[in-house]
Amino acid sequence: MKNFMKKDLELNRDKILKLIGLFDEAMTELSLLKTEPKEKIITTRDKYVLEQLFYRIAMISIDLCFHITASLCGKVPDTYKGCFKILAENRIISPELEKKLGQLASLRNLIAHVYWDLDYEKLYNYLNHLDTLNAFKKSILKLIQ
Repeated sequence: MKNFMKKDLELNRDKILKLIGLFDEAMTELSLLKTEPKEKIITTRDKYVLEQLFYRIAMISIDLCFHITASLCGKVPDTYKGCFKILAENRIISPELEKKLGQLASLRNLIAHVYWDLDYEKLYNYLNHLDTLNAFKKSILKLIQ
């Protein structure tokens, strides 16, 4: 593993803010879907919008995680879940948030690799966990303030 010098371990504030902007856009759309009845979402083409928004928010969260672990912790994780574990080990996020974000990484894998016939009702129920994503965003923003 490369020896990291102090100057190598810096966050790219512009990159983080750009990703947070994309994160906010996806969160706005997910919040709008949450206001719709479950049956309307899971029985129409809106289910594909829901799927892609969760994929997008997961990838943005993972990109943020990888940037932070590489920049602040000097580590590049082997897995998406492992990335959130490194954040928790370095007290950037709580262990509880790590577990929930690990589930988001698993959801990303399910969507990306079509490991299952997506259960859109279950996917819709993930809308009840938007507070987890907002908690992650707050933790990231604290790092650049």
